Amino acid sequence: MDRKNTKNIVNIKAKSANEINQGAILPKVHKVFIQGLKPTIRDYYDKLDDSLFDMAEKAENNELQTHYFEAMREVRKKKDLMVRKFSENVQAVFKEFKKGNFNYFEEGTTADSESELDGLSLVDEKELDQKLAATNLTDKANTFLHQHLFALEKRFALLAGGSEVKMNQVPVSPAVIVSSFANTFNHLNIDDTVYIIMLKLFERSLIQNLVIPYQDINNLLINEGILPNLKFRISRQTGSSGPAPQADGPLSQEELVEQMVPAEPMPSSVPVTDNQYQAIAQAMAQRHANMSNAGQHYPAFDTSIVDNALNILQVEALNSLNTRDISLSPTEIKNALLARLKDLDEDGEKKQVNQQDEDTIDLVGMLFQFLVDDRNLPDRIQALLAKLQIPYLHLALKDRKLFANKENNARKLLDIIAKASIGWNEEDDKRGKFINKIESIVQSILETDHDEMDFPSLIEDFQEFEAKNNKRSQAIEKRTSEKALGQERILKAKQITAEILESKMQRHTLPKIVTELLLTPWANVLILAHLRHQDEPEKIDGFIKMVDKLIFVAVKNKKKMATTAQISHVIDQLSHGLRLVAFDEHSIKEKSLELYQILLDINGIKESDQADEHEYVKPKEAFNTETNDVEETPEIVHFIAQKKFNSLNKEVEHNDDEYYQQAKKMQTGEWVEFMADDEDSENIRAKLSWVSPISQKLLFVNARGVKVTDKTLDELAHDLRQKQAVVLQQIPLFDRAMSAIAKQVSDADEKTTEQNVDNQPQN
Repeated sequence: MDRKNTKNIVNIKAKSANEINQGAILPKVHKVFIQGLKPTIRDYYDKLDDSLFDMAEKAENNELQTHYFEAMREVRKKKDLMVRKFSENVQAVFKEFKKGNFNYFEEGTTADSESELDGLSLVDEKELDQKLAATNLTDKANTFLHQHLFALEKRFALLAGGSEVKMNQVPVSPAVIVSSFANTFNHLNIDDTVYIIMLKLFERSLIQNLVIPYQDINNLLINEGILPNLKFRISRQTGSSGPAPQADGPLSQEELVEQMVPAEPMPSSVPVTDNQYQAIAQAMAQRHANMSNAGQHYPAFDTSIVDNALNILQVEALNSLNTRDISLSPTEIKNALLARLKDLDEDGEKKQVNQQDEDTIDLVGMLFQFLVDDRNLPDRIQALLAKLQIPYLHLALKDRKLFANKENNARKLLDIIAKASIGWNEEDDKRGKFINKIESIVQSILETDHDEMDFPSLIEDFQEFEAKNNKRSQAIEKRTSEKALGQERILKAKQITAEILESKMQRHTLPKIVTELLLTPWANVLILAHLRHQDEPEKIDGFIKMVDKLIFVAVKNKKKMATTAQISHVIDQLSHGLRLVAFDEHSIKEKSLELYQILLDINGIKESDQADEHEYVKPKEAFNTETNDVEETPEIVHFIAQKKFNSLNKEVEHNDDEYYQQAKKMQTGEWVEFMADDEDSENIRAKLSWVSPISQKLLFVNARGVKVTDKTLDELAHDLRQKQAVVLQQIPLFDRAMSAIAKQVSDADEKTTEQNVDNQPQN
């Protein structure tokens, strides 16, 4: 069968323009469109009111605040009018479309963005800002919704009687929505700043909420018989995975060819760089040797028939992607391919797939079966990548470098995507940036002929996307680890301070004022000293010795009393320390004077009339949280009582087994899946981000860089031991798959050999 006939089988004929009842269909589309948009528009105005109020609250001056309040009142007053005018503008566009007039707005806002920008040089700066804001909004929406818009553009071309309709001339396009919305601003008395703010807020409300209306409109048109089996195809210039268009217009076909990396001629013999592939090939050859005498041999299907069958299956895979239908499982695809081959072969002769191709079909099937069973990949990513089985099978049948060569770009793309996807989940990707990117790559591969697929460009594009995506998460991850380090340092400083005070005060009954000074302000002084001078122990020693000095001069009935000079020295040092923790001078003088008098009394230097009335605190009372008022109990006492500095789970015992060694060998960047406590909750994936140099705790973060948990080595080992955590594989997807397949075919070969031996007749 020639190539022309092959293509004819793949292409699906659409309903002709002459058969379409435009007058009956357009009102239905208009109704679905308005019903889908009205809630979004009304919700937008509600949020706009809140946003303007917040901006007024945060305004830098009264004049600006008044300005925002006036804008808020203006919008409130005319909100219903604005919603009505928007609907009228959209209705007018539909009427013009029906007449065949696609210039809906006087200023040509539905023209191509490029032409629009060319005309901006003729307008003033204020109008330029407004037009640029509207154009940027339209471009973002076009990019985000490209799949839906592609289908709408093709279908509305038929509704227009077969006339060429540009994307921005589709009456439900983002360009029409933005222009219809922006034109309602003519009824508002607002300045350029509020205009831009309103458009920016509209961008946040609009783009995400257009998905469902567009799906509904496409489904309506499909039900009306307008291109029901449309194969989505996005041009390389505008596709998300291709190079960006040049400023002077789209590239010609010749220019595109010149920019593509020239393909190297395929060598006569492909060097096997993957040892696993060699083992698989040998096992499969042995399988065929064992089966050589069994069954009949039939002629092989023609290559063009195989190509055509794969093309049809690829179209079906693309349609299932666009309609969100469930695809064939990896094991079902071989049967589907064989069924297609029988349908397409017209000569009636019984045929079979040649031996080498059947091996490749089986190998690709096993590869993608491994992919959908791989716990490293989240379910949604598995489902998307599984749709690549047909194009990868097509590639493998043409070029077995896919399996033999580890540097094959089709292989590298799967590895790169799988590695980047390991920590993905829907909760952390609420805006769908990552999953939409994977879907766009899958769609691009399904839409493109395997001979024209540019995998290096796809790899480069995804790596650029991933770099941008990771930039923010890496910044958050860095702040998370810095915060954790700061908390660890504070915890360590508190631990040391608690140990110092508890050890030095546990044998002495001290005046209440001294106890309070040591456990509150001086505890803060010691903590601050350890934080500031962690690498200068000699500076910390002075503050620690001050505790001994104060205790010495404050203990009564000692063998040797303190002198006035010693007491004055202690008071001076105490005052200096209190200033470090921001004690005010009045409080310092007041405390110093009170303490000075008490210390003179205690040391018999100058007795006062109230010497016997001084209140003393025993060590047990000082560190007892039960007998003290909770609010008045010093923080360091609570810290000692709760043993916060020893946060190790007491139920976890140290066990230096294989699980402890596995936890110990973990490197930053590795991912762990922590099992949920109950069936209703989802497992949590987290990356080892940082190991504390203080406590050796391991900090785990999610894909956004936000802390998930921290664990000691013993706690992580305990989780691994109890199967409450699993370390996810870091080996590339393809390598793991090939290793598993090699073992699978080897085991099957051994089993077959054993059965053959058992079945041999006994002499």
